[in-house]
Amino acid sequence: MDLSGEEARVDFVIVGSGIAGLYTAIRLAGHGRVLVLSKQELIAGNTWFAQGGIAAAFSAEDSPELHLEDTWKAGSRFGDREAISILVQEAPLRIRDLQEMGVQFDCRNGSLDLGQEGAHSRKRILHIGGDATGRELVEALLRKARSLGVQFIENAFVTRLVTRDGCCCGVCFQKGRRCFLLTSRVVILATGGCGQLFKYTTNSPAVTGDGLALAFRAGAVLRDLEFFQFHPTVFFPPQGRPFLISEAVRGEGARLVNCRGEAFMKDYHPRGELGPRDVVSRAIVSEQRRTGGPVFLDLRHLGADFIQGRFPTIYRRCREWGVDITRELIPVSPAAHYLIGGIQVDLEGRTAVPNLFAVGETASTGVHGANRLASNSLLEGLVFGHRVAAAAAQAEPQAAGGADRDSGGEGLPATTEAERECARLREPLQALMWEKVGLVRREEGLAEALRRLEGWRPLLEYEFLVPELQENRNMLLIALLMTRAALWRRQSKGCHYREDSVPGEDLSRGHISFAKEDLQGIFKEYF
Repeated sequence: MDLSGEEARVDFVIVGSGIAGLYTAIRLAGHGRVLVLSKQELIAGNTWFAQGGIAAAFSAEDSPELHLEDTWKAGSRFGDREAISILVQEAPLRIRDLQEMGVQFDCRNGSLDLGQEGAHSRKRILHIGGDATGRELVEALLRKARSLGVQFIENAFVTRLVTRDGCCCGVCFQKGRRCFLLTSRVVILATGGCGQLFKYTTNSPAVTGDGLALAFRAGAVLRDLEFFQFHPTVFFPPQGRPFLISEAVRGEGARLVNCRGEAFMKDYHPRGELGPRDVVSRAIVSEQRRTGGPVFLDLRHLGADFIQGRFPTIYRRCREWGVDITRELIPVSPAAHYLIGGIQVDLEGRTAVPNLFAVGETASTGVHGANRLASNSLLEGLVFGHRVAAAAAQAEPQAAGGADRDSGGEGLPATTEAERECARLREPLQALMWEKVGLVRREEGLAEALRRLEGWRPLLEYEFLVPELQENRNMLLIALLMTRAALWRRQSKGCHYREDSVPGEDLSRGHISFAKEDLQGIFKEYF
């Protein structure tokens, strides 16, 4: 796209280049000029690193109804059954769409090779290249999008959503040292979650909650932020980012053992290693504390040929760090993985702000309830990407007139001291969230976290020019809201685990939601 000027117009702006953003772009390509903005390179997001696959009912023993019940139960019966029904009923259609684009899912004996993962009652996980599903999907979707004329701008950091008379009509973004205004009929956020809030995460370094913060400041509603899923089996190499060991490994028969060589998962859940992710994660931490040593994943009994053929990426990456998983145990521990909540949307991805849509992990559709079922995340991006595109194509453009306003642009110019404090914020915030708002929560820890976050809250009043500082500001905002929600929900539910959960407390509390006008009052209870 020509960026010679500082202002341009397209029909549809999509922020994010993962599966949700790319699939939505493909479906919109015939309805106008589509531009995808990517914060980093196009392949730097979480989708690229996804190993497990996509859940869909394809076998004779399976059905969308069984898939629905598994999703409902895994989400602690807190999800939206209508949204879940849409997810599972449309899943086979979206898989066939991918096949028509040339995506070749792994097969065995002429049929789809369906894998098993935790909390699924049937084998229904489609995968590509063994454990390279995300990479193969991104490459295929990028090829298709480019062939349809979708345009891309990489290394573009979106700083604001532009609204006119309350309706979203564009974005402001930075690329290099220049700032640009991009107007459009519709803006679609596909920015992922906020895993970088935590010290240890499987997420890409770019996943700092930017889309959530942008939407909130523009007037959208955020909900269910207390529900954040931790993946149980993550390998922490001596150097570099934590590396996720796919749940599919346990689905193929790998066992978790403690430092004494004891398999322990049957003591924590009837389904053992294939119990829900939150149960497995807490079991690992419990064994680490009980024995005083690490926990390992053992798949040696599966055989070297099978391991290298089914999990080539995991095998290669572990070998690079000196672990031969065909002969050695893999040390694993939980890490922050997936935001269950997000921007509140309807079943077509509409937010509370006209012409602003959200899709994928950044959206809260209700399909995941209080805890996501494995391999439903890529599926959600496809199913709701299709629906978002259909709705966005019919959206009426904003009529001329009214004063332009950059949402979130009312802040004070940042002082030198504010810039210094914001620059120092990330590591202590991540450590605080990991320790006090992580896998296991207590009221006193959450209250302490909220008090410390409140001490940084004045930083939200400033406008920062450097993208890293804007990221830190976004992280602070979402951390405040997540911690407040976790304090409000006193009863354990799904992946929100309160060690001090009150027995017999009313379980009927519904969704915890936040709107911009709540910001000044939601923290007063603890101060």
